[in-house]
Amino acid sequence: MATAVAPLPAPAAPALGLRAAVLLLAATYVVATVSVAWRPADNPVAGWWPAAGLAVALVALVRPGARRLVAATVGVAVATGLANLTAGRTPDVSAAFGAVNAAEAVVAGLVLRARPTPGPPTLGTLQDFVRLLVAAALGGVVIAVGSGTVVWAMLDGGFLATARTTSPAHAAAILVVLPLALTWRLRGGPAADRGELAAQVTLLVVSISLVFLPAQELALTFVPLTLLVWAALRFDLRVVSVQLAGFAATTTYLNALGWGPFAAEIDEGFTSQVGAASLCQLYVVCAALMTVPLALLLAERNRLAAQASAEEVLFRRNFTDSLLGQLLLRLEGGALRVVDANDTAADVLGRPHGSLLGLPLGDLLATPTELDVRTAAGQSWRGRVSVRGDASTRVEVALSRLSHGDDDDRRVVWSAQLLDVSAEHVARQRLEAAERLTSATLDTTAAIILVTDLEGRIVRVNAATTGLTGWTEADLVGRTIAETSLVAGAPDLDALFLWPNRSGQPVVREADATTRDGSTLRVLWSNNMVRDEQDLPAYAVLTGIDVTTERASAGLVSHLMRAAITTAIIGVDDHGRITVFNAGAELMLDHDAGRQVGQRFLDLLDPDQVSERLGSRDPDKAFATLVRGIGSGELPARDWLWVARDGSRRVVSMSLSATAGGVTPQVGFLCVGRDVTEQRQGQDMLVAALEKERTAVERLRALDEAKNEFVSTVSHELRTPVTSIVGYTEMLQDGTVVDPLPDQLPLFDTIARNGQRLIVLCNDLLTLAGLDSESITWEAEQVDLGEVLCAVEESVAPLVADRDLELLVERPDSPAVVVGDPAQLERVVLNLVTNAIKFTEDGGVVRARVEVSGDEVVLTVTDTGIGIPTEEQDNLFQKFFRSSTAQKEAIQGTGLGLSIVSAIVSAHGGTIRVRSAHLEGATFTVRLPVKY
Repeated sequence: MATAVAPLPAPAAPALGLRAAVLLLAATYVVATVSVAWRPADNPVAGWWPAAGLAVALVALVRPGARRLVAATVGVAVATGLANLTAGRTPDVSAAFGAVNAAEAVVAGLVLRARPTPGPPTLGTLQDFVRLLVAAALGGVVIAVGSGTVVWAMLDGGFLATARTTSPAHAAAILVVLPLALTWRLRGGPAADRGELAAQVTLLVVSISLVFLPAQELALTFVPLTLLVWAALRFDLRVVSVQLAGFAATTTYLNALGWGPFAAEIDEGFTSQVGAASLCQLYVVCAALMTVPLALLLAERNRLAAQASAEEVLFRRNFTDSLLGQLLLRLEGGALRVVDANDTAADVLGRPHGSLLGLPLGDLLATPTELDVRTAAGQSWRGRVSVRGDASTRVEVALSRLSHGDDDDRRVVWSAQLLDVSAEHVARQRLEAAERLTSATLDTTAAIILVTDLEGRIVRVNAATTGLTGWTEADLVGRTIAETSLVAGAPDLDALFLWPNRSGQPVVREADATTRDGSTLRVLWSNNMVRDEQDLPAYAVLTGIDVTTERASAGLVSHLMRAAITTAIIGVDDHGRITVFNAGAELMLDHDAGRQVGQRFLDLLDPDQVSERLGSRDPDKAFATLVRGIGSGELPARDWLWVARDGSRRVVSMSLSATAGGVTPQVGFLCVGRDVTEQRQGQDMLVAALEKERTAVERLRALDEAKNEFVSTVSHELRTPVTSIVGYTEMLQDGTVVDPLPDQLPLFDTIARNGQRLIVLCNDLLTLAGLDSESITWEAEQVDLGEVLCAVEESVAPLVADRDLELLVERPDSPAVVVGDPAQLERVVLNLVTNAIKFTEDGGVVRARVEVSGDEVVLTVTDTGIGIPTEEQDNLFQKFFRSSTAQKEAIQGTGLGLSIVSAIVSAHGGTIRVRSAHLEGATFTVRLPVKY
């Protein structure tokens, strides 16, 4: 593939040499001298200063280097200073104007030289033109400030008037001269039509002559501008720059003679000669701003068009001559259709070139549905598919989007690159089939298989190796046999690698192998060489069979039979005779194993139980009944009474299973018995204990119910007489019966206060009894806790009326609604607030607040009272509990209020928490679910 065409760079003006710099300084001197000499009579400065453009061009185009830049700056100062001196100004004024002109040239020139890429300034893009505008503006500002200061300080002139005159004059000079300087020595663009150019120039000259006739007052200043725009649209930037310079010089000269619309304003008294000169320079600035950017845009468009044309030619050459099959497609009717194809694509698809055009891509290739989804989303796709109609082929496809068509999908061009990989696909299939066969053979073999090269380095490990030894393929591949712990060194294994061309008989031996976790396996190895088609050794294959279990089984069984274990293992043949009697059976029954072999198995069991369960006392019939349901399985464990040597009975959990008849002809069944005598006795004792505990629980529950009933009955019976006592006491207090004596009133108050305490105690006891028995009927209404808090505030007002205590109540702006029993919820709020008041000393603060937090309504009651010790807070909500601090301070209370609050909150699906410490106040927080 060829490299893409690089973007055409914008044209750059060549740096100035010494001779060119000297000529430019000389031109600056001459033009400056003429400008100073022809300045308006009523103005201390020139109305147009083309020398500014020449000076800026000199600084901007001088070759890089600080010395050259300093030399150019000094040259500008000397040339403009000499020009002022030649035109008749004093040396000091001339030197000042020279320094100001040099400063302007340096500022504007450095702006032009400040390009993002190295090299001389250019005028090829709008960014370059913006840089030129900035240079002209900064140059105008510098010359305005500098010349205004010189005129005001040295010539007794006006600062602002001088600045207004010099700024447009110098800016116009920079905007006119710099484009000409930056494009003068550049090679032109496409040749312009000479006839059209001549006509345009003629009309421009005529229009300037008509507009700037003596005493011309008609508003025709736009006519030359349109002709300059004509030049910008049709000719290159150099032609436009030349015409702009000529236009500026001509209009300035004619305006200086008093001709044209700007000078006509002088005669009518609307402006002065200085003002007319400034208007003329602004007119020149407008012409530059209209023509130069337009010419730059067209030049850049032409460069881009040329680049696009070159890239199209290159693309077409790459497309046609590519070794890859290439298709150009467009999305039409929801499918990608071929609009162009090269010959390679036709060969890959096996169709004539002409028959491909217009066909959907899906008719040519067996593409997946994923492709339609990705193309609809404008995403690229890469994959391997077959040619439609030939499943044996394989084509590598890379589909990508080449262009963007905005909202019109038909304008979007897609590219598909095709690479025929059918031969590779067939070869890969064969290799994969052989690999799958080899892998299946290795992985389905339940043995350790190691494949090594001729140096003994492992190249392949099967799955069984990992399962048996724990060593993974990543652990072993690349290591030599000697570096592993699977195969210990042996002469026959070393000989396998040193002399591989032997008879071909495998080397068989048995050795230990260490697994990854450090355990040892007994492995039977069979090792041999694999030879290639030339009968030369290629690989070594080491096959190991784990015989650890087989080798250890005989010794294990023997050891198991001799081991002093508590489990009885007894082998029984088909006739019910004992064949194996282990040490556990000897220990359990105190029988000698040698004497028991050959005896009937049922002789070990209690005869009465055998007769009861098996229905016969005949040993043969009973044994047949016992093993009838076994078949090839196992009878579930069941408790039997076994008879020991001394005649005692042992409870044995016995299971009976059948053994394979081909292993040992004399053994048909295996009995495993475990002595559970003590366990069964313990279970019986546990059952008896549990029955006693159940009886005790039922008695405690009955006592609890009796207690609740007693409390309820006593509270009811006590509340009636106490209510009567309180009522009669009130009658005695208010004089209903007889006027009380003064010394009797305190006694009546004491009786009433304690009677109220007894009534509250009765009510609390009745509430708790109802909560415990779940006999309270709850109302389900919507309750605004904010209103409840306000009601509680009114209720407790008498409690704080005669105390130095601050009660703060905060309720939310919006309703805080929950569902519950209004009376019970008011009781919760009232209990918490009265507790806070009761346990807070004078001078303290009690704060109650209701707010909505998420899906909960939160009630917070905070006080600065005596607090609750941390170690006592776990028992705070228990019945009759009172903190040690409250008892020490002798604060009255029953210890039932918080228990009732907790029960009510829990019944409403809420929670209550406390945060407190000794003498540090307390905060109670109640959270209830919000009603939405």
